[in-house]
Amino acid sequence: MAYDEALTEEIKKLALSLGADKVGVGEADRADKTPMFFASPFSFMKDAKTVISICLKYPDGALEFSKDDFFVILSSYASVREALLRKLNEIALALSKELEKRGYKATPLEANLPVDERRWVSCLLSHRYLAQISGLGDIGVSNLLITPEWGPRVELGSVITNAPLKPDGPKLAGKIYEETCKACFKCVEACPTQALTREKMPPYNFELNRCLWGTQGWLMLSKIEIPPEEWISARPTAMVMVPKYTAKYPFIKVYQEWQRKKMDFPCCIECMLACPVGKK
Repeated sequence: MAYDEALTEEIKKLALSLGADKVGVGEADRADKTPMFFASPFSFMKDAKTVISICLKYPDGALEFSKDDFFVILSSYASVREALLRKLNEIALALSKELEKRGYKATPLEANLPVDERRWVSCLLSHRYLAQISGLGDIGVSNLLITPEWGPRVELGSVITNAPLKPDGPKLAGKIYEETCKACFKCVEACPTQALTREKMPPYNFELNRCLWGTQGWLMLSKIEIPPEEWISARPTAMVMVPKYTAKYPFIKVYQEWQRKKMDFPCCIECMLACPVGKK
């Protein structure tokens, strides 16, 4: 495929002028028929050629909140995350409209992709994986995208297009994992629910049900770090146990209501906070 380098540069400059902290381009083919996903770029656009990955970093102060008060979390980290996701959607839409003006098709993907019980990890497509194949970072032991500049303390958005943009390529894929993660494991040590292990590579080192105990608010509410065995072993995921545990902990309904209002923010981000990459 012949690449339009001038158009690529213009689209990247536009993304940065709209507020993106980092932007990259990847080949759509690299995200097709990937066992981690329930869809591919071609599910959204049959003649997709490239993907655009957009990155916004968290302000450092937004991640220094007290973890003891749920409403402190709501008014700091959760609100900042919500604003970042909305900004990513705005940038993705603007890039798509610009590409359309140039005669191409483009589909912006929701920055906070919807999930169901089968799709808690990868959803339809993984923004993290699209960012990796676009050269923005590497998937680390935490299963988060690790950028060299800011570690995993970022949010991501994506655009699928048939424009012949020049790919940046997965230039960091495996590099941060091999050179940093394998000598660190601070995210493994910090994970209160023991959802991560040292023994395997991502995504095979990650136990979803244990992670859900933290991210969905049960750890914060119960003050119990290791989830019950019936939660860990539940299938297809531990979310089938929610009705039973909601009866036991009625206040979880308040958590869930605020999570929905704030775009389903995770109630536990210990792995993100522990990562030393990109910290000053």
